[in-house]
Amino acid sequence: MQTNSTTNIRINNIKIDFTRKKMTAYGGFSLLANFFKQIKLKEAIETIMPIQEYSPNSTGIYSKMVMYFSMIYAGAERFAHVGYLGNKEILASIFGVKRMADAATTLTRFFNKIKNLKYADTLSYGLWSYLAQLIQWEHIVEDWLTFDSTVIVRYGKQEGAKKGYNPKKQGRPSHQPLIAFLNKSKYVVHLWNRSGNVISWNNIIAFFTSSFERIHTSIKVLGVIADSGFYVRQFIEVLEEKELNYIIAVRLFRPLQREIYGLTKWDTAGRGIWIAEFSFMHPAWQKERRYIVVRQDITRREKAMGKTLPLFANDLIIKDYRYSVWVTNSTESPYEVWTKCKPRANDENTIKELKEDFALCGFSMERFYAVEAAMLLRVFAYNLFILFKQKFLGEKERRQQLKTLRYKYFVLPAQMGKAGRDVLLRISVINKKIRAKLIYLFNCISQYIPDIDLKCSAFGAQ
Repeated sequence: MQTNSTTNIRINNIKIDFTRKKMTAYGGFSLLANFFKQIKLKEAIETIMPIQEYSPNSTGIYSKMVMYFSMIYAGAERFAHVGYLGNKEILASIFGVKRMADAATTLTRFFNKIKNLKYADTLSYGLWSYLAQLIQWEHIVEDWLTFDSTVIVRYGKQEGAKKGYNPKKQGRPSHQPLIAFLNKSKYVVHLWNRSGNVISWNNIIAFFTSSFERIHTSIKVLGVIADSGFYVRQFIEVLEEKELNYIIAVRLFRPLQREIYGLTKWDTAGRGIWIAEFSFMHPAWQKERRYIVVRQDITRREKAMGKTLPLFANDLIIKDYRYSVWVTNSTESPYEVWTKCKPRANDENTIKELKEDFALCGFSMERFYAVEAAMLLRVFAYNLFILFKQKFLGEKERRQQLKTLRYKYFVLPAQMGKAGRDVLLRISVINKKIRAKLIYLFNCISQYIPDIDLKCSAFGAQ
């Protein structure tokens, strides 16, 4: 192997050579470093984290978290992808830490210290209590609280990874976390990890209660939107007792299929889309409730959402339709109810972004609560990104996902050197508009001084 700094390699009349100069592909992380400094993230993390490190050889808790967040924002999906970040010496300087962890095992060992539910709950409560001080609640005013469950496929030996409902990887072990988020502002309010073989409604009332208590008192919760795992009489009765509106997806069980099949009045809701409503009493319940059903014609809409009616599979007309059903106590029109549910089918929904952009399915470990801690911190990284967008970016960019903004503001080549006594980071940006935007963002972040109480009783205690 050639070890000298020069080569005889040429490609398209370009000579290929190498340099030992300190360079990074993530010069834009300096924006994040500035943001983290202004929100006192280091102090918050060291206060919130339920475990401590006392070894003089340790890289430090904040250093590990900075490494973890950097991997997420860079697009890494596994601890083994730590090499994505390249020159960690530069990143350490950018984030103001002595050194960055340089091995996947460093992060694995750290998360494995989250040994039980108490540690995980303390971390969850502390992270949200801190974030709640940063969110501009006065700009949200009102919102719907959305509840969802998702399946995360697991490989290898992982605690709590069991065979259960898994529509895409049938027979594979999985986890099935519950997630609560604000529908409009997109902040993830809460997450509980669960084993993959749990009944879909396991712990949903306790999870709802815990999530609802986290919402700032200045916010008017307009109601609850939830997936079919929350279609449970006891849960619906809790919402009705609290006088909360709800829109809950419903699986197409047999009596409901028969009810839908008998409908004759459908209103047009778009090309190849019809909507109807009806009153229906679940056979095991003692009260009629309002149901909204949407059918979509697959001959006119190839990507039509919903399910078929298996009971009537031989019906030559029915077989071309896909159906989606919700139970609701809303007094709004069927179309208005449906419009609140449509974002759940949007390619840019929160769950999809958490999975694809923030690697919610990645960073697997053997211990259950280590996995939950890693998931909680990924959700936290997501929430910080939402806060960053809403505080500093315009309306158009607020709608953009990390996979878009990553290459606009974060993946920017840079060289580190000296300018007199100063350490100088030269970020390579050719486009003048982007350069001006970066300068603007640096100035805005530097002027941002949030009111944070790091001695808040919420930190470090559940």
